[in-house]
Amino acid sequence: MVRELMDADSEPVIAFVGGGASAALTAIALLRSTTWLRLRYRVVLLDEHGRHARGAAYSTTDDGHLLDSPAKGMSALPDRPGHLVEWARERGLACTPETFLPRRRYGDYLAATLAETAAWAEPHARLESRTARVTAVESRADRVRLHLADGGRLDAAAAVVATGDARADPPTGAAEAPRSGLVADPWHPTSGIARLAGCRSVLAVGTGLTMVDVALSVTGAHPEAVVHAVSRHGVAPQRHRPPLVTPPGLVDLRGPLSLRLLTRRVRAAIEEYPGDWRHVVDSLRPHVPALWQGFSQAEQRVFLARLAPHWESARHRTAPEAARRLDALRAQGRLRLHTADVAEVLPAAGRLRAGLTDGASLTVDAVADCTGARPGAAPVIRRLLADGLARPDHLGLGIDTCPRGALVSASGRVSRRLFALGPVRRGQLYETTAVPEIRVQAEHLAQRIADTVLRDRRTEPTASR
Repeated sequence: MVRELMDADSEPVIAFVGGGASAALTAIALLRSTTWLRLRYRVVLLDEHGRHARGAAYSTTDDGHLLDSPAKGMSALPDRPGHLVEWARERGLACTPETFLPRRRYGDYLAATLAETAAWAEPHARLESRTARVTAVESRADRVRLHLADGGRLDAAAAVVATGDARADPPTGAAEAPRSGLVADPWHPTSGIARLAGCRSVLAVGTGLTMVDVALSVTGAHPEAVVHAVSRHGVAPQRHRPPLVTPPGLVDLRGPLSLRLLTRRVRAAIEEYPGDWRHVVDSLRPHVPALWQGFSQAEQRVFLARLAPHWESARHRTAPEAARRLDALRAQGRLRLHTADVAEVLPAAGRLRAGLTDGASLTVDAVADCTGARPGAAPVIRRLLADGLARPDHLGLGIDTCPRGALVSASGRVSRRLFALGPVRRGQLYETTAVPEIRVQAEHLAQRIADTVLRDRRTEPTASR
């Protein structure tokens, strides 16, 4: 039976396709910014796995999985940078501005902040969190209609695509691994890292932050477990190192900057600056979207092919405590990095034999895909693309949006009711996966929805049922 989910008074709905951190931060910003206007509307978070506010990143139960940024930069409220630290201390957690909290605690924080903000916004605005999967989207003149996997549907004044990082097909070579031995999504709630707990040897395909979590969990669960990590460049994340105060203006950003010129200036700043190179990298963080947009498409492709692995290693670093554990594992031979690709993975007497392109052959109990997610791989995004409601960005990293987050259709039309933020906007912004960057997007998007959707609804006729 098809069910249409609407309130009797047909108050406008702002729906979020995906209920993780991106959705939570935007919902918080929207509820905070509109309460004084006394606008009546509902915010509905639709998350397939019921991980509302937490998403995949902050649903881990392993306290060894730490934030990769200190608490001082992770507040959900831009006007209260110390909010996370205050929240943690109120709950008896040892937390300073420089603390790298367990990610599950940050998930608790986002969920609590969203709930508190929603309570403050009532009775005018209301929050609902639903465990549901969106299978298709219709865009109509006066509404967006979301079709749900259970046969229901939800009509909304606007919908925000906040699917976060979705898993793509396994990398070449690993795709041939028997399904029973392949962990395609380490963050899946039932078939992820937990499946690796009893393994004595694991091949992690990818050497980024997901590999770090897999290595810490696997070796923590078994005292003799060994993790092999392989990637084409063999570059693992660098570590954070105090002091964590970054002076501004360490790189000369004046004038038109080509990729070549910016690279030279960054290297010069690292050589000239008497402090840590990390400060130079961090000083660029607020400028990355503008710098990225200033590059030609050819330069962007060169960056992705040649420089991105090194930038990711330097920019997205591990917490000091996690880095110390990784150092110990490498010294013990329990974490081994390989610079190669996976050529094949075949069954071998109840285990798996992985052949690498450098000629190495590894016998392991399981293979974990740690190559990172592909935002455009989410089923709902594939459906949006197929239906022409969205189009790929120019690099194929996600979907095309206007500067303030509205989707651009296959015909080039900017939507008035469909928006996106987070990893799906990587083609336009590049740095769009971490909370500080998503928080900025959330503020801008919340303001746009308030101005162009909710306020406009006060003069629009009510949508028919």
